[in-house]
Amino acid sequence: MGSSYAAGYDINPQEPDTGLCGRSIVDYPHLVARKLHLRLNDVSCGGAVTANALGTPQQSHPPQIDAVTSNTKLVTMTIGGNDVDYVATALECGLLGPACIEVADRKTINAEFEKLPHSLESLISAIRAKAHAVTIVLVAYPRLVPPKPCAALNYTPPATRLVASIGARLERVFVSVARATHILLADPYVLGANHGPCAGDKRWVVGLVPDNGAPYHPTAAGHREMARLVERALS
Repeated sequence: MGSSYAAGYDINPQEPDTGLCGRSIVDYPHLVARKLHLRLNDVSCGGAVTANALGTPQQSHPPQIDAVTSNTKLVTMTIGGNDVDYVATALECGLLGPACIEVADRKTINAEFEKLPHSLESLISAIRAKAHAVTIVLVAYPRLVPPKPCAALNYTPPATRLVASIGARLERVFVSVARATHILLADPYVLGANHGPCAGDKRWVVGLVPDNGAPYHPTAAGHREMARLVERALS
């Protein structure tokens, strides 16, 4: 389950009839399922927030937790970034330049960050209640803003700091939630300093102009890395 970072949003080839979700058949859930010979029910969807995973339909798509049954053995999840406007802010800063600093609603972002740990922990509890033998792997958002300036982001210095700060806070939430709930963590963020949008064929995420996929989202190579980290966490 998850949002666009789990779905491989707009990366070709796409699932048939994926609609607004933008699921790719080379997203990390598909890669893990194929490698481990598991039957996959991929309910990740672009634009999803934690409420869409826990109980709120997303347009015609039912809550993602409906896919979890008593027979579910493994759940991977990357969700929460849309709760705190991570992708929206990343895109606004690429398109609006300096104006994105004024557009960003920092008060709301801070308030949503306060709620996010509880939302994720509630989701994890709900998954465990439906599938008692489940293994859950929380997959962190890959690092978008590298330590050095990156022209592919198309950011001003203040925009760079803003987007980087949201990404770093999101990473801290994921680490703390994984520890508090005793679930596994696959963490491409901590390894991603040299795999940003300006890293050429080593990039795990793209900047404003993607060659396959969506702006400011993981590449196909990024999904291969996330899959590898899930497999490593499970081993």
